[in-house]
Amino acid sequence: MRIVVCIKQIGHICHPIGIDRKGGVIEPEKMIYMLNPYDEVAMEEAIRIKEKFPGTEVIALTLGPSRSEEVLRYSSALGADSMIRVNGDPTDPRTTATLLAKVIADMGCDIILCGKKAMDTNGGMVGSFLAEILDIGQTTGILKLYVDPKKRTALVERSIGRGDRELIECSLPALFTVERGMNEPRYPTLPHRLRSEKQKITRIEANSLTVAFDTESGLGGLPTLDPPRPKPKKVFTPDSQLSASERMRLIMSGGGRAAKKGDLIEGAPEKAAEAIMSVLIQEKMV
Repeated sequence: MRIVVCIKQIGHICHPIGIDRKGGVIEPEKMIYMLNPYDEVAMEEAIRIKEKFPGTEVIALTLGPSRSEEVLRYSSALGADSMIRVNGDPTDPRTTATLLAKVIADMGCDIILCGKKAMDTNGGMVGSFLAEILDIGQTTGILKLYVDPKKRTALVERSIGRGDRELIECSLPALFTVERGMNEPRYPTLPHRLRSEKQKITRIEANSLTVAFDTESGLGGLPTLDPPRPKPKKVFTPDSQLSASERMRLIMSGGGRAAKKGDLIEGAPEKAAEAIMSVLIQEKMV
């Protein structure tokens, strides 16, 4: 059984060291780079499956510049068998997923594990794009994973909110995105860290991958869009100088806004029409 774990190196800002106060911009050279915590949980889960089923191969796969090899070697120290780096910058989720999908499709796998989201972009779309491009099933935000290699099935448990859980059974190959609470990642020992420095990393140039992009929206296909922010609801706050009973009355009455009284127009129809027109002109409605 082969498990591919898609990982990402993220930048951590050490405030205020990593921020240029004059320019108000982040200084990349002063950032600390680390393995995305969600991806670390995914790698730990893959290693646990490997320990349970001997003969399982775990592959760490990432898209990024040369510095991202640090998280690959860290994954190797955790227990990954091989490492692959696609040389390029992850510009958007669709581009990243398209390039990674090409590599995965060429070598084949039974399970793909991804973190639920990256802590830097907070997007959480790469896994879904990957499953769509590879045309395989996916389950997001899982908390437990039970694999049956003989039947080539997997049973997952995921949270659906308010403390409720649901069980989903699917056939392999499949993709799963994991929650941070799924497990507690191990800490790599020093001998494993030293051994990982000698392990070979397979490097693939992004330009060498023959992939099809959506030409209408550019190289990356679908753009990344932030969901619209809801308009904040105005909450009535009574004057603190009022008594408790008066404040309670205003809160219960919805702010104490009295209904606006209208003007009553009486008289003959001609006079009433003139009064109505004068009001409309005064209010600049005509």
